[in-house]
Amino acid sequence: MLRQRVITGLALIGLFLAAILLLEPAHFRWAALLVFGVGAWEWSRLAGVRQPLMRVVFALVFLALGVFVALRASPEARIALIGAGVAWWAVVLVLLAVYHRGVGRRRGWHRLLTVAAFLTLLPAWVAVAGLHAAGWQWILFLVGIVAVADTGAYFTGRAFGKHKLAPELSPGKTREGVLGGLAGVALWAVFGAWWLNLETGIWVYFIGLCLVVALISVAGDLFESLIKREAGAKDSGVILPGHGGILDRIDSLTAAAPVFAIGLYWI
Repeated sequence: MLRQRVITGLALIGLFLAAILLLEPAHFRWAALLVFGVGAWEWSRLAGVRQPLMRVVFALVFLALGVFVALRASPEARIALIGAGVAWWAVVLVLLAVYHRGVGRRRGWHRLLTVAAFLTLLPAWVAVAGLHAAGWQWILFLVGIVAVADTGAYFTGRAFGKHKLAPELSPGKTREGVLGGLAGVALWAVFGAWWLNLETGIWVYFIGLCLVVALISVAGDLFESLIKREAGAKDSGVILPGHGGILDRIDSLTAAAPVFAIGLYWI
C-alpha cells in the first residue's frame, strides 16, 4: 500500500507541475474543470446520489455551469462567484463547530450537501483558473501553502500533539499540529513575498493572508471528513490508487483557493 501510495503521489506531482508549467491559461482552465468535474461526480455519491446515471448527470450539470462561467461570465461575475465561495466557507465553519456525528443522517443533510458541491467546487475552480492566468507562480505558491500547512501539522502533531482539534471528524488532527503548520506557513509566506517580488509595504498583509488561507485549508479537510462520515465512506473514491479519490486530494485546496484569490484581489 505504501509503495502504491508513493508511486501515485509522485505521478500526481509530475502531472500537476506539467500542467501549471506547460499549459496555456485557457488549456489549464479546461483541464482543471475536468478534474473538478470528477470531484463533483465523487461528491454526488457522498451526498446520497446512488444511481450511476444520476451521478453522471450531476457531474455534467457541474461541467455545464463551468463552461458557461468560462465562456460567458464577466470578470466581475467571476470575482463575485469567488466571493460567494468565501462566504460559503464562513457557513462551513459554523457547521463544523456545531457538528455531532450522525446529525446529518437524522436531519437529511444530504440535500444541503448536494447544493454544497456547487458552492464548494465551482468557486474553487474559478479561483484556481484565475490564479494560474495571473501567473503559474501564484497557483504553485498556493499549493505550497496547503502542502506546508498539512506537512507541518502532521509532524508537529506526531511530536507534540495532545489536544484533539476535531475528534469527531478527524481524530488524528491536534491543535498543536495546526500551530506547527501555521509556523511553517509563516516561513513559506516570507519566502513567497520575496519570490513573488511583492512590495515591502504589503508583506505583513500577505503573510497574514497566507496564515488565514492555511487555517481555512484545515476547514476544507475537515468538511470533507464530515461528508464522508455522514456517508459512511472511508474515501471519496478509488480513482487514485493508494490515495482514494480526487476530492481526497483537493479538499483543502477547495477552501484555500477562493480565500487566497479574494485576498490577492483586495491588494
